[in-house]
Amino acid sequence: MASSATTLEVLQAGPEVIVVHTLMGLRALDAKTGAIRWTASLPMARSGTVPHQVRLYPSLARTDRIYVSYDERLMAYRLADGQPLWSKPATVDGWIRDIVQHPAGIIMLPVGPPPNQATGNVRIINGVVQTGLNVARYDDGTMIADKPLRMRGTVKDAMIAGDAVVLAVDADSRTFVNVLNVATATVRLQKDVKIKGQLDYAELIPAGGGLLYISRSDAATNGEVNVIDLTSGEPKYKDAIEGGKSSALLHAIDGSTLYVYANKDHHLYAVNRQDGTYRALGGEIKLEGDEDPTALEVRTAGLVLISSQNLVTAGRDGQIKQQVYHPAPRLPGLLRALYRINSIRAGLYGAAASSYGDAFAQVSRTATDSTARRITGQMATAYTQGGAQLQGYSTQAAAMASKRFKASLATPGSVFVLTRSPDGDGNVLLQIDKDTAQPRSRVDLGKQREPVYAVDDIAGMLFLQTTPGTLAGYRL
Repeated sequence: MASSATTLEVLQAGPEVIVVHTLMGLRALDAKTGAIRWTASLPMARSGTVPHQVRLYPSLARTDRIYVSYDERLMAYRLADGQPLWSKPATVDGWIRDIVQHPAGIIMLPVGPPPNQATGNVRIINGVVQTGLNVARYDDGTMIADKPLRMRGTVKDAMIAGDAVVLAVDADSRTFVNVLNVATATVRLQKDVKIKGQLDYAELIPAGGGLLYISRSDAATNGEVNVIDLTSGEPKYKDAIEGGKSSALLHAIDGSTLYVYANKDHHLYAVNRQDGTYRALGGEIKLEGDEDPTALEVRTAGLVLISSQNLVTAGRDGQIKQQVYHPAPRLPGLLRALYRINSIRAGLYGAAASSYGDAFAQVSRTATDSTARRITGQMATAYTQGGAQLQGYSTQAAAMASKRFKASLATPGSVFVLTRSPDGDGNVLLQIDKDTAQPRSRVDLGKQREPVYAVDDIAGMLFLQTTPGTLAGYRL
């Protein structure tokens, strides 16, 4: 029962060592032979207890160690022999979800533990867990702040911005941001600022001390590009650049300019990274086939927008230079019908699994024996998750019934697009040059609609599985 509730954690700690965590603690294995090099235990607050959540992290700046977080604690271990490098673990309020290795210290990002599993000091106000963030020193694991920095909710992300870190906090399914001074473990804003959508990119701008950020859309609000005044905590623009619900705001950096493509109005924008001002570039750029671009790149000649079947090159003024569209092949009617059948079948299986999950959950809630309650609870979770996965497959299969097959792969200088052969007989894989938007080469696929292929940029080769067990190489 204990092992089924424990996730095996594995870390490739350099070319020679693999570190794993099991119920028996930490083990370092020889990467070639599997022989155990050393073992280590995780010091708990109470003897005989085991951690609920364990994470292993490679050390980015110091190659002699690894970091291990378990529940609310963090410890450094020497990679050579597994000896702890700190006299005691660093701690936060809540469970450690991730760490950020900033030059000024290790930021421990907390998350609220599941109900009835809280360890350490966890405060709940109006139903929202108030976690406590802190920063550990590399040398001895002591914490910079005497008391954990209270966060209203779960710290979902932390983006390094010079000597500071931008924090994204989730509370009541809304996103709040603040700026952490790592060296002092203090925040610059007295109160977290709510933003639209989910934080995707952030940086501090020198003029006016503002926070320039890009967010992606969520179920409630559209993403946007805006600037937060770090003095007042207010957004700079009421009419900020806004994205749509279907896809994220694409961005690319070129010196002091941040270029953004907004799929809501199909326009390119240039944002000044010094003062946060912005302006629209050129006219509307709309892709064919009802596609939204998936990538924006800065090239020597200008900007490139890429989707599965479209490629657009534009100048830095936003004026379109080239725009090409290669329609994707469609599924035959028989296969579309088959996907619909699979969709219905998966939906039925998913509903059945979910109902079993509900039944076991009910048994778990009413069981008086602790062992029976734990087992049925785990079975309820397994069935419920299985049902969700099957329901997910049902949704994917339903979408596949009307989906066009797409096969695109971007490389530094080109993008590969799957399209119909010009003569209408079969399909081809085109290599499109990103600067000229013209085909460099093509590979005939015959009747293949889901090609399995990979590109080696260094060798200039494309490898294609032509039949099961057969691989063909094409020089590009």
